[in-house]
Formats: sequence, structure tokens, C-alpha cells
Amino acid sequence: PLSQATAHVPGGQGGFAGLVGDFLANTNQDQVASGQAVNDLAMGRNDNVQDVVLAVANAEMSFQMFMEIRNKVIDAWNELMRMQF
Repeated sequence: PLSQATAHVPGGQGGFAGLVGDFLANTNQDQVASGQAVNDLAMGRNDNVQDVVLAVANAEMSFQMFMEIRNKVIDAWNELMRMQF
């Protein structure tokens, strides 16, 4: 969650860089959990398909959100580069 990301910033980073770093770490954690859930289902260690589908959907939504944020940051940077001072 974003509220947790602002409360604890790893590596001494602050502000926006720390927030993005935490969001990237959370997105990666969701991807790993999704992969593990699919692997567990395939290996027969888990028979609850609903949990696997939820884990995959959560990972997909996290990734899509991260990509949208990245796109907005790039758009903002490009807009700043077009400005004449």
C-alpha cells in the first residue's frame, strides 16, 4: 500500500524516489507471489484455482499501475524538456 511506502523508505531514499522504489518492490513481490501460486497449482500443492486467479489478477493490476505511473513520469519529463526558460 502507498501509505506504507511513505512511512518507511528503504536505503535512505526520500520523497518521490523512495515512493517509486517501494512501489516497484511491491509490484515485484506481487509478480513473484503470482508465479509461486501458479507453480503450486501446477505441482498439485494447491487445488484452489480461485486463489491462483486472484494472485495473477493482483499481479497484473500492480504491473499495469506501475506502467501507467512510469508513462506519466516520462510524459512529465518530456514536457519539462520542451519548456523554454
